[in-house]
Amino acid sequence: IDTETLLTLPARELRCGLAECVKHGVIRSAELFDWIDTNLDAILALDAGVLVELVQRNVRIKADVVMADEKETGLRAHLNFGHTFAHAIEATCGYHGCRHGEAVSLGMAAAATLAVGTGRCDPVVRDRLIALLERIGLPTRTTDLAATTQLCDAMRLDKKVVDGRIRLVLPDKMGHVVIVDDTPQDTLDAAWQSIRDE
Repeated sequence: IDTETLLTLPARELRCGLAECVKHGVIRSAELFDWIDTNLDAILALDAGVLVELVQRNVRIKADVVMADEKETGLRAHLNFGHTFAHAIEATCGYHGCRHGEAVSLGMAAAATLAVGTGRCDPVVRDRLIALLERIGLPTRTTDLAATTQLCDAMRLDKKVVDGRIRLVLPDKMGHVVIVDDTPQDTLDAAWQSIRDE
């Protein structure tokens, strides 16, 4: 991996990539999350040594997850944290305007809020996540959301839906997530509302 290629990215695309890095910290490594938080200024300044470490840490996490679950029977689904919401955002906006990393950022904020709302997660985890995403320059609220019914319909078309039940990856503490498929509709609606900036 030639980390110098990152120097050719527009700042917006670099921020979008960082959404996935933050995701890895939330799902698998509180230490990585803290490291990104501590080193964010150097990351955004494209410090060569810090970028190498950022890539190493993230590739290791993704490789470990994929190798442990090559056929996507369970653990690999953890990589979908924020993505069920994100894919619905992307589908309903026709894949225009909102970049993937921005949709993932919004999706992680919604999923973390849902986790807090269902008593699965301490609000501090959500608050730290949202604070880091905002420091990076990623959205955690937006005015550009479709109607909640459209978003929920799009979620039901996601490939990860099982027997008509929306499967969500939710944090229960920093560095660890659980998979749930029993989210009440009103709770799901509230999660969407939490990222809607009127």
